[in-house]
Amino acid sequence: MSTLAPVLLAARFERQIVKTFRTRGAVSGPSAKRLRDLGLKDTELLRHLITATIVRKAGPERFFLHEPTWVARDHMSWRTVGYLGLATGLALAGLVTYLLVR
Repeated sequence: MSTLAPVLLAARFERQIVKTFRTRGAVSGPSAKRLRDLGLKDTELLRHLITATIVRKAGPERFFLHEPTWVARDHMSWRTVGYLGLATGLALAGLVTYLLVR
């Protein structure tokens, strides 16, 4: 589970950032807002969203959520989380089996 935790945490924070843009109405160029006005800090995860063009720059220090890119992006789905959990479980079962047989 410890290998899955950072992935789940990053996905959660990503969704929180997107929710902040939505609730504050920063969803288009004209409605773009400064990070400070959104209550967000310039973090590595936010920079990742900017690089992925999910969050776009609309002017000096003004950003907005590009909803179509967010929806189309292959972001962390529950199916992906399930596959990661299954893979982790199988790896642990294999390790336990190996240690018991050894």
